Amino acid sequence: MLFNKEKKYLDAPVSDAANFLKQTKTFMELPENIIMCPVGGLTKTVQNNYKTKYTKLGLEGDVYTFEKHNCAFVTNFGMGAPAFAMMMEVLTGLGAKNFVLTGYAGSLQKYLKVGDIVVCSEALRDEGVSSSYIAPAGSAYPDAALTNKIKTDFEKNNLPYKYGPTWTTDVLFRETAAEIKHYQAGGVQTVEMEAAAAFAVAQHYKTKCAALFVISDQLANLKWEPAFGHQDIHASMQHILKTIINIFN
Repeated sequence: MLFNKEKKYLDAPVSDAANFLKQTKTFMELPENIIMCPVGGLTKTVQNNYKTKYTKLGLEGDVYTFEKHNCAFVTNFGMGAPAFAMMMEVLTGLGAKNFVLTGYAGSLQKYLKVGDIVVCSEALRDEGVSSSYIAPAGSAYPDAALTNKIKTDFEKNNLPYKYGPTWTTDVLFRETAAEIKHYQAGGVQTVEMEAAAAFAVAQHYKTKCAALFVISDQLANLKWEPAFGHQDIHASMQHILKTIINIFN
């Protein structure tokens, strides 16, 4: 019989990130502002175009702290809600307070094209992590002020973007036609694997988190149409990196 987890988010854990950091002897100076990217689409850009200090964080996770900007870029920590939540907890334990999640997402709407940027308005919680951090509900939400800063910077620089909900799922290869039709009808724009957990962890620890994605593949036609490597994806990721650095400065 499974434990009733409806109020698990209220219970104290037997261990935490502070204990993990102590046991792994992980000590590092970290800015309060963090760019988190589960995919490798920005790593070479950060390495080649910015002066950074590189740190390996634990067994997984690469941290590039910008020398001239008030933020750090964190990547290579794995994909999906559990990996993201663990890394976010560790970073919070090191003093991080403001997070922006970025990466790739699948399109659920036919009007969204490869390379389009979507700023997230809410995340539907179809994953197993968020209920450990916040009360059960249908959605988790980004920080409004941080999200508005992203939107404002795009508008100031005449960069087009869409704004809407995402569907956060745990299972990459079990996205079904019935689900896609359901979320299409509800106006959900994208599908990815981290946002709901990211917003829940931030809410639990009273930090701030926003998210935005680049369309890398399409499911709106009820089949998988990947476009990884497309030049428009690369260009949009560059715009996103510059935007996040701007709002953190």
